[in-house]
Amino acid sequence: MMRSRVRAVASACAVLAGVVACGSADEDCASDDSCPPTWTRVAAAPGTGDVIDDPARLTAGLLAETDLPGEFTLMPPRPPADEAAVPPVAPTDPPDCARLLTPLAQQWPGAAADAAVHFAGPSYATIDIDAASYSDSALGTAFTALQERVHRCGAYTGDDAGVHIDYRAAPLSQPPAGAASSAFTLTATSEGLTLTSATSLVQVGNTLVQVVITAPEAVDPEVLSELTAAQVRKLRG
Repeated sequence: MMRSRVRAVASACAVLAGVVACGSADEDCASDDSCPPTWTRVAAAPGTGDVIDDPARLTAGLLAETDLPGEFTLMPPRPPADEAAVPPVAPTDPPDCARLLTPLAQQWPGAAADAAVHFAGPSYATIDIDAASYSDSALGTAFTALQERVHRCGAYTGDDAGVHIDYRAAPLSQPPAGAASSAFTLTATSEGLTLTSATSLVQVGNTLVQVVITAPEAVDPEVLSELTAAQVRKLRG
């Protein structure tokens, strides 16, 4: 999802020049001494037994276009996991890091149901939300494993049609959300251009939700926290 947009950011940065910075998270950290916190593993809360096994019900619990700012538009569903990804997933080193930001049900199998929605906004900004519902016995293992992959992939590389990409993941401080939550940023840098994704992983009952905001500039953490809180409220009904 992130790899094939890095080169396209060149034109976006040109348009955004003087409005937003297209630099890296490291530059922001150095400029104001607000370096991210260290990694911590958050344990899942006990499951409630309310496992959602109907994809339609799960989709209805995700944020809709009317829940977002007017400049974001709902995109067509992406192909199922057993079909070719759009865009193709480029290889990474280590290979397992290519799974970051892919839907949770693809990252950790065994979900009773899963669903996803995708929105496109101005200047290559996107919002991707997906959810997967797990049984009580699988919930904690899935929540831990998803966090551990992020921790393992603090720095890795990728290759997209011969273009080298450097990836950096860092913990992101966010207010508590749902029954348990964690957050991180992932930056992809190639040929002097940077694409940033701010991501929250949240437990709501027996459902795990991933909220990802991606843009060719630093994402305001408050925007992610507000979007995550809105998603939690909708799932809780």
